Amino acid sequence: MTLLAAGSALASGNLALAQSTPPSKPEMKEATTSQADRIAAISPERASLLRMNRRISLKVEDTRLEDVIKFIQDVTQADIEPLWNTDNSTGAGLDKEKKITLNIQNQAALYVIEAVLEKARNDFAENSWQMSSTGSMQVGPKELLNKFKRVVIYDIHDLLLVIPRYREVPQIDLNNVLQSSGGSGGSPFSGGGQTGSPLDNQPTPEERAKKITDRLTALVESPQWQDNGGEGASMHYFNGTIIINAADYIHRQINGYSYWPSGTKQIAAKAGTRRYVTLNMDPSIGTIQKIRQTPITTVGAHSVSNNRTNNPIGIYFTNTMIPFL
Repeated sequence: MTLLAAGSALASGNLALAQSTPPSKPEMKEATTSQADRIAAISPERASLLRMNRRISLKVEDTRLEDVIKFIQDVTQADIEPLWNTDNSTGAGLDKEKKITLNIQNQAALYVIEAVLEKARNDFAENSWQMSSTGSMQVGPKELLNKFKRVVIYDIHDLLLVIPRYREVPQIDLNNVLQSSGGSGGSPFSGGGQTGSPLDNQPTPEERAKKITDRLTALVESPQWQDNGGEGASMHYFNGTIIINAADYIHRQINGYSYWPSGTKQIAAKAGTRRYVTLNMDPSIGTIQKIRQTPITTVGAHSVSNNRTNNPIGIYFTNTMIPFL
């Protein structure tokens, strides 16, 4: 087999893995070792994801799974930790001898390894990936990933907020305001400014929280929750928060990663088409090329006063020109 990775070759048989596609822009790879070391020292998880964002091409046919993962690891230099079935007594894990056939061109290594894991699944276990506490990327069956759980408390007070609804609402009485002497003003609402009574049968915070937890267990890795008979995650509601004890790949689907590599806005335009924005590149490649003053129309409001009471009774609109970049 011949493994071609970034211009180097490793001979071992008759099978070929396609040469990886190096990043077209120098900003897409780590410029210096010192920069990589600083990122890894501050956030090893971010360093691993940055390396897995590198674009590669992979073309394999009946290739051992161990060789495919080793190829991705060598090309990206990411810290990948496969959970092999030979590393435990239960026999659960990835099969090193599993044959993989795949053809992917110029895609992020993270996408490639997800496709490889999908090809490596069997009838009894699904594969996924997650970040370990040391910053390595664990890949393997969810059954083994579930052994690495962590507790996260999610604040959901904003989701529990209920805006009151009323049967009766006060009526606005402008005549009462305009007839007030001396500009002292009065209540614009008839009925003494009463706000009415709220509707009955409003859901309690606990009831709303139950709807949120039910949706999470139904939409995010449904078979893995203990309430659904799984062993990957458990969830409890307490005082405006939900406490989740779950594997990292489940937390990732709930709230993402705070250290996920940020993107940059890249504006592109083609003849006869609208401009669009993409957010899939490293922010260091962003540049400012042309800054110009462009007039746009906005609406300004001015009050009109009543001559007798000096109270505002209306507005009129004008067009104003302001610059933007």
